[in-house]
Amino acid sequence: MSLRPILAALVGAGALLAGAAFARAAGSGDRITAIAGGANTLFALRSNTVVAFDGAGRELARCARFQTPAPARGARHTMSAGDAAETLRLAGLPDDDMDSTEAEDVLDDEGFTRARRTRPAPDEAIVAHSLAAAPTTDDVWIATSGGLFRGRAGVCARVALPRRDAIAVAAAPGAVAVASEQLLWRSDGEGAFRVAAGMAARPRALAILEEQDTLVATDDAILEVGPYGVTRAVLDRGGDALAVCGGVAMAFAGDGVWTWTGGSEPQRVGDRPFARTLACGDDGGARFIATGDAVYTSLDGATWREQRAWPGQSVGAAAAVAGHIWVAVDDAVVPLEGTAPAPASRPPAVSSPARPPPPPLPPLVTSRLTAPIFPWPQLTVVFAGQRTPVRDGWSVLVLVGFRLGRATISTADRRQLAAELARRDAELAAQELQLAVPARDDPSRPARLRALRQEREALR
Repeated sequence: MSLRPILAALVGAGALLAGAAFARAAGSGDRITAIAGGANTLFALRSNTVVAFDGAGRELARCARFQTPAPARGARHTMSAGDAAETLRLAGLPDDDMDSTEAEDVLDDEGFTRARRTRPAPDEAIVAHSLAAAPTTDDVWIATSGGLFRGRAGVCARVALPRRDAIAVAAAPGAVAVASEQLLWRSDGEGAFRVAAGMAARPRALAILEEQDTLVATDDAILEVGPYGVTRAVLDRGGDALAVCGGVAMAFAGDGVWTWTGGSEPQRVGDRPFARTLACGDDGGARFIATGDAVYTSLDGATWREQRAWPGQSVGAAAAVAGHIWVAVDDAVVPLEGTAPAPASRPPAVSSPARPPPPPLPPLVTSRLTAPIFPWPQLTVVFAGQRTPVRDGWSVLVLVGFRLGRATISTADRRQLAAELARRDAELAAQELQLAVPARDDPSRPARLRALRQEREALR
């Protein structure tokens, strides 16, 4: 009996089993270094090319704006003064002028090593470093060595920071942050980018908290940059991965996993998994996703579940698109199977303790506005003493003065002002009561609550 039919059947069965294991977005042999998930589109950075996939893993478009940098040139010859002068004379150039552009080009073509002037890098030499996307749009933000680019419908165009080496970028609904080694910029995603703060150390990762604050992970600390450039150290130790999921911020530091919400102090909730990257997943048991030698998912950062490992293959990053989690494995994006939803009896996924409700405010006092104003007189009393050789005495002088003229505000206007203050306070109290109910899809809720409380206090 021939073995060829048996081998063919075994190969076909193996192919069917491999195809049934997971749907795989086709790769090209080049490793994927970063991925980001939008509303319905998955973006991957592969060999300096941004590739867009749909929710089923099918490739939609590629951004042809970047190209692979040219390979490094071979060994250079050591330049001596005599050889350089002879080369310049043969080229018809002065042998004592080695700093002109023509002289540098000639010496470079001949293979001599010489420091050259810094020239603007062409688009072909731009290198893409990282990607970011907001879960409400299908735009991708690309931090490159030539500035910040935005990808839309397969077209990548520079939108900010020309001739800047942007090394990290983060996006959220209504906010984009990008950083170089020296500066941090912010924008609402449509307007201009403005400097938010200076960087004392190289940023390792960025994240946006409550659309107002920007989190920056460096080798020295985790920083929080406010909307007016006010910077505070959230952690006094360095980190290399950040994510904000459902209003909860998480950082990977050297001593473990730290979580916090806006305005609260961070807490160490557990040990760090064997992972290098951190991203947001779904609303179930995979709220946070970490990737390294395998894929790890967690609800609160305290307990991590190892989902799957690909022996001998590199797991680059993970992202969630349309309720499904995708993982970058070598040169392809692979859907993560078997992500179990959280049990109904598990506590809510907030690692830090719930904040107590703010104390009630005293009633709004408007009686001083509605009470009638009586023109009280101004009373002055003068005591005087008298002493003579014959007798001693004293006298009292009383002066009563009445102010004349019109009042600065009429009684009707004062009552109208009191009614407006009471109406505004009642409106703010209703909004505060509505926001007091936690909502996972509203990460700006704590900041809005603080603003409402401050405005009500100002009315008193």
